[in-house]
Amino acid sequence: MVTIADVAKAAGVSVATVSRVMNNSDLVAESTAEIVRQTIQEMAYVPNQQARNLRRNESKTVLVLLPNITNPYYANVFDGINERAQELGYTLFLCSTEGRNPEALLSDAIDCNRADGAILLHINRDARWLQKYSDRFPIVQCCEYAAPCDTAHVSVDNYRAGYEATSYLVGLGRKKVGIISSSNRVMSTLQRMRGYQDALSDAGLPIDERYIACSDDSYSYMSSLEAARKLLAQPDPPDALFCIGDSIALAAVVVAGELGISVPEDVSVVGFDDVIYTKMIHPYLTTMVQPCTKLGSKAIEMLHQIITTGDLDNRNVILPHGFVARESTCPAPEHTDPA
Repeated sequence: MVTIADVAKAAGVSVATVSRVMNNSDLVAESTAEIVRQTIQEMAYVPNQQARNLRRNESKTVLVLLPNITNPYYANVFDGINERAQELGYTLFLCSTEGRNPEALLSDAIDCNRADGAILLHINRDARWLQKYSDRFPIVQCCEYAAPCDTAHVSVDNYRAGYEATSYLVGLGRKKVGIISSSNRVMSTLQRMRGYQDALSDAGLPIDERYIACSDDSYSYMSSLEAARKLLAQPDPPDALFCIGDSIALAAVVVAGELGISVPEDVSVVGFDDVIYTKMIHPYLTTMVQPCTKLGSKAIEMLHQIITTGDLDNRNVILPHGFVARESTCPAPEHTDPA
C-alpha cells in the first residue's frame, strides 16, 4: 500500500506539504503543488479516507489498549500518554485487554466511531490482523509491535538492551549467566532473548539450557518465583541472572534469599524497566532503564500527526534506553586455587 510518506519521498517534499496539496491549501507554491499532484497520480495514492473523515468530525478521544494498568511499567507509560494527551486536547478511553480479544476491542471502537485513533501497548509480534485496521484508522503501537505490519510504532532497542545487560554480567566475571524470560509472544521478549544469546556467544560462553527459564505470559509474580526456583535450586545454579522484567528480577532475589543464596555475591541479578519497586527493598535492583513516560508521550504525538496529516515522516521510532547499577550486582568473588 502506498502511503503519504511514500508520495512525499518520491516528490522530494515533506508529508505536511503533500497533506496541504491534498487539502487545496494556498500555502504551497503552484510549481511544487503540481509536482505533488503528478506524483500522487503516478503512484496511484489513495488517501486514508477514514482518517480524513474523522478529522472533519473529531471526537478528540484516543483509545488506549493495554494489558494491565496495575503493572507499574504500563502505568508509567500511560502517564506519559495522559500528560501529553491533555496538552494536545485529547481525552483518553482506557481499556484493558486482559482476558479479552484486542482485535474485537479495536474493531468495535472503529465501527462505532468512538475514537479518532488508538494506541496499542501490547500485541503479539505475529499479529497480521492489525494491518487491515491501520490501513483505514490511525494507530500507533507503543513498546511492542507486530513485525509483519507497517503500522507505526515506538519502542526501545530491546535486542541491544538484552545484549548489554548480559555483557555487563559477563564483564563482572560471571561465567554461568542465566535468563528468566517469558512464555509470551511479544517482540521485546524475542529480542531480549536474542541479545542474551548473542552476548554469551560473543564472549565465548555456552548457552546452557539449564540456565533458561520462563515466567508466564504476563510476568506474574507467582510464575516468576517458580521460574527462579527452577534455576537456583538445581545442584549447579547460575552465578548471574538476566531477568527481562523487574518483577521477575525481584522474584529471583526473593527465591535466592529463601535458598540461602547471597545476592549479589553468589548470584548477581539484572532486571529490566526500572519501575518503582527496584528501590523499595534491599538489595536495590540493577536494571536496564526504559524511558517509560517518553515512550507514552511519543506515541500520542505520533498518533496526533497521523490524525492531523494522514501519515508520519518516521513510522518506526527507537528511543534510547539506559542502565543503572545498584546493589544486586557485583564482581564475581575471586576463587583461590586449592593447590
